Amino acid sequence: MTEHKSTELPVIHKRDGIFTSFNHIQDMIRERASRIFHERTPDQGDDISDWLHAESEVLTDINLTLQDKKDHVVIKGEMKGFLPKEIEVKAEDGLFQISGMHTENNSSKKKGVTETLSQQVNFYRSFNLPESVETDRMEVKFKGGKFTASIPKTSH
Repeated sequence: MTEHKSTELPVIHKRDGIFTSFNHIQDMIRERASRIFHERTPDQGDDISDWLHAESEVLTDINLTLQDKKDHVVIKGEMKGFLPKEIEVKAEDGLFQISGMHTENNSSKKKGVTETLSQQVNFYRSFNLPESVETDRMEVKFKGGKFTASIPKTSH
């Protein structure tokens, strides 16, 4: 996996609709779940297991943690190989959402033939936020594959 260095920050959505990449990921899951449904016999499963199976094939699990501290909430995670522009973040209405789409290309040469394998890596995660946060003041950092979002709490 190639490490990308960039001074860009992830895309932060404040008040618009759900992100573009999330819609694309949902479409991919929906299409895969439909194929699973049509490839199985009725007694082999159900709609929910088809959807969960499709989700496990389409989405990559990333490790994110949410820390509820005294004066702010911190969300941290590792996203090696991603560029900041490939990550979208949204926090509003008590929900923190993060989504990413990235294409990895691996080339190998065998007997004078170069073979390139391209794989799309997708993730989506969401967290419920405490009511006392100021999502408009969220700060996001992304450096060396390490993601951090800090959301201050309101002072009462």
